Amino acid sequence: MSDLEVLSWQQYTKESSEFLKISESLQDTWTWEVKVMKGYGISLFIRFKLQGSSEGQAFLKYTQKIRDPSSNDLLHLEYHVVYSVTYQIPVLYLQAHHDDGKLISLEKAWEIFQIARDDEKQFTRQRMLNILTQMEHPVLFKPCLCLHPCRTAELLSQTKSLNRIITFISLMGPYVQLKLPSAYCLKIEK
Repeated sequence: MSDLEVLSWQQYTKESSEFLKISESLQDTWTWEVKVMKGYGISLFIRFKLQGSSEGQAFLKYTQKIRDPSSNDLLHLEYHVVYSVTYQIPVLYLQAHHDDGKLISLEKAWEIFQIARDDEKQFTRQRMLNILTQMEHPVLFKPCLCLHPCRTAELLSQTKSLNRIITFISLMGPYVQLKLPSAYCLKIEK
């Protein structure tokens, strides 16, 4: 077994920068969000170029709308690919809410993603708990749904990748209806 694949903050921002250039060339809507502290403990999130962000205080962001397969209600999903200082890997967080702003529970998210993947039999509640859980967002400091990070380093170690951000989103995103177009892989500079 090979050594586990970890990323330094510098590697994460470099590969995120490459990812954002591809996103822009494909006219996709990924952004880089940076937490900026102002006086009195107030923090703002602004779209920035990759310079000027402190380690672990910025993330890739993408939003999309999908239909709840069980009710056909419109759902808003906001994805964040955040650098984990602890694990030294990318971690996928998401917020999911109805059109009226009401957050979707963890149990409802499991149901939606299972039906959408047609995995009702394959993914038991316990298996989904090992994949999708609720954790505090390390930059926003609020509860979010999260793809559990424990096996990500091992997973990335088993791939040969020119851009681990693209690999990570391509492998893990489909569990939560985040599907990266294959054009991202075709545009990676060798």
